[in-house]
Amino acid sequence: MNILEFMQNISTQVYLRGDVIFREGDAHDGSMYCIMSGMFAVTKRMPDGSQEVIKGLGPGEFFGELSLITRRPRAMTISVVSANARVGILREDQFEKLARINTHFLFQLTKSTVEKLHRAEARLAELDKMIEEIQKEETK
Repeated sequence: MNILEFMQNISTQVYLRGDVIFREGDAHDGSMYCIMSGMFAVTKRMPDGSQEVIKGLGPGEFFGELSLITRRPRAMTISVVSANARVGILREDQFEKLARINTHFLFQLTKSTVEKLHRAEARLAELDKMIEEIQKEETK
């Protein structure tokens, strides 16, 4: 069973291409989202103010769980890139109830979060290499 199956009985929202679900820096709203249909872009603001696409998300994937758990502002911007999209919205009280009664849900959430952390670590390693190469070039 995947996260999408857990989300079948919660409220849903339909969005259109270009809609922003939340922006980087927005306060958490006590919700996480599961993609039922459509495609989304995850973007991060760069130091020069531009937005870099970090990855795409599709059906069965979810987002917003880190802010739900930590209550910190949103770390990235999520926007719709397909013609339309539908997401299930899991509110904090529903999340806590599901977490208490379904260990498989928690396992899937943990697994997904660890995968996100691994991707972030790989990206940091790439950036470290780039910085190292730039510093070598500057000292020549």
